Amino acid sequence: MQENQRCDKEYTEGIAVKGGFLGWLDNYWYHYKWITIGVAFFLIVGIICTVQACTKEDDDLIVLYAGRNQLSADEAEEVCKVLEAVCPEDFDKNGEKQISMSHYCILSEEQIKERQSETDENGEAPFIDNNYNSNQYDTYYSYIMTGESSVLLLDPWLYNSLVAGDRLVSLEEAFGYVPEGACGEYGITLGETALYEQYGVMKLIPEDTVICLLRPYVAGKSSKEDYYEREQQMFEALVTFGKED
Repeated sequence: MQENQRCDKEYTEGIAVKGGFLGWLDNYWYHYKWITIGVAFFLIVGIICTVQACTKEDDDLIVLYAGRNQLSADEAEEVCKVLEAVCPEDFDKNGEKQISMSHYCILSEEQIKERQSETDENGEAPFIDNNYNSNQYDTYYSYIMTGESSVLLLDPWLYNSLVAGDRLVSLEEAFGYVPEGACGEYGITLGETALYEQYGVMKLIPEDTVICLLRPYVAGKSSKEDYYEREQQMFEALVTFGKED
């Protein structure tokens, strides 16, 4: 009898432990283990990404190039070094001028036909990836709608498209006059600038490329008056580089 009582006591105590917090935790883990692991994983990833975003140094400016020349990452970086040298000041006051570049290789229909008419020594025409070209154009156009970049270096046909859509600031509005080397009322031909003459790396970009300035957007960085002002200063620095006051 005493043995039975002892056994009953031990059994009852075991149930008491399983029915407490440890029991609930064991039951929860059994049913929701993989959900919990998944949530924890995404939570950790989210925290890491947030920390990285908060500690990432922002660029002073992002300049955009879109045209028929394909720039490698290294070539774009070399062009950015020139832009940093020309940049009038360290806008974010972090002790270093930092300019990055969004660059897109886009051919017009006319340029595609012209390239396809050319042949090599074997009489073969170069391959043109039309899907890539279309994707580059779509990405470029979507990007300029974000308001993240206002200082643009564009192939003439892309420049003319923005002029037709009244998307650019006129030179008269920007400077109060039309500088030498103007391409119409809204841009300056890169090849006509002292910047192009002095820095050989700028010849990675075609000389008929047009430097122009987008109007500010209601969203994105250009919607902020202080940020758009630095873009205006950068545009002026590129256009007037090497000219005496």
